[in-house]
Amino acid sequence: MDDNKQDKRKDEYIFGLDIGESKINLFVGVSEGENVRVVECGDFPLKNADEFDSVVETLQQAVQVIENTTRVDVHDVYVGIAGKHVRSLDTQGIVTLPMGEVREEDIDNVTKQASTLPASAGEIIHIFPGEYNLDDEPHIRNPKGRSGRRLGVDVQVVTVKQNALQNLAKCVNRAGLNVAGFVLEPLAAASAVLTNDERELGVALVDIGAGTADIAVFVNESVRFTFSYEYAGNSITSDISRCLNVPIALSKAEEIKKKFGTCVISNLIEDDTFPVPAVGNRGDVSCSRKLLAEIITARVGEIFCKLNEQLKVHQLDSIINGGIVLTGGCCALEGIEDVACKVFGKPVRVGRPKGMSGIQEAYQNPSYATGIGLLYYANKQHREKKNRETGTQIAVSMKKGFQRVLEIIRTYL
Repeated sequence: MDDNKQDKRKDEYIFGLDIGESKINLFVGVSEGENVRVVECGDFPLKNADEFDSVVETLQQAVQVIENTTRVDVHDVYVGIAGKHVRSLDTQGIVTLPMGEVREEDIDNVTKQASTLPASAGEIIHIFPGEYNLDDEPHIRNPKGRSGRRLGVDVQVVTVKQNALQNLAKCVNRAGLNVAGFVLEPLAAASAVLTNDERELGVALVDIGAGTADIAVFVNESVRFTFSYEYAGNSITSDISRCLNVPIALSKAEEIKKKFGTCVISNLIEDDTFPVPAVGNRGDVSCSRKLLAEIITARVGEIFCKLNEQLKVHQLDSIINGGIVLTGGCCALEGIEDVACKVFGKPVRVGRPKGMSGIQEAYQNPSYATGIGLLYYANKQHREKKNRETGTQIAVSMKKGFQRVLEIIRTYL
């Protein structure tokens, strides 16, 4: 009896893995119905994200530390994915309705048709049906049960280059883990930071990490658009390293960005300085904090402009009535939401993980939105799987019961 309870308890654990450019986050949670209780959040610096062995080694260390801390075996993980190898495609499908009425199988068929892509498009990780059209009637959210002749749908398909997906899976497997599923990182982050009101009105989530700046547009439960820009936090660090009046290493530039960086220029004066070690142990050199803020703000503004251009090209800026929500490590920069507000011309807020029990205050931070969001996503998948299994068990039990009744009837007839 106790063993069964223990096994069931193990099944309730869920795991999220976020492999970024500068760190690996490994999260452990427990499914509690619609809620998730955070058991542990691991934050592990990554020396070289481009080196396969370095990532595997760091991930193995992360697993060992988490397992020792929680005494739980980390196994099936939901893995966040983003970057230049991710593509978002708009596709359409249309089918005839043989019964003259929209059935569940018709909805499945039109979605399948819309998401049938050539192999060159990459591996599909998400399919997001948008609005349906029935004959001449557009903008239908749920067409099931309606009468008509032809059913169409607009679909957003997210794909990943096959070799990128294979390499990421291989990395996770080498560390002794199984991939339960790949999740688009902005989708995961949205699970942790967006409100229902924002989704209903239409909202853009902007996730600025170290390697990429990713944007996703949400309307209700549908993802309308995603885009990844390859300039983000590391680009800001690189600008600081190049543009200050004293040459400094990237590691030092990153430290300066975190300690003295700001996007608020108006409050700074010319003689507001900070010390920077000169090359070759030649003492400290004073650098202008206003210059630092100008360097940072210029790059941040450029990143937001690039993302805003994409919204306008795809005519999405008009449906984002819920504004912009910022997540990611760069949100630690003071005043970044003000820069975003000027560029996008929309209300902007910084998104922090919400609504989870057991989470430490330190992890209610935009930089952990993706990792915490992966637990939300994993929990949803976990519950849907259990519901399907329960439904199957009920169906089997009913069938057996019916057969038993027939046997009894035959026996007494």
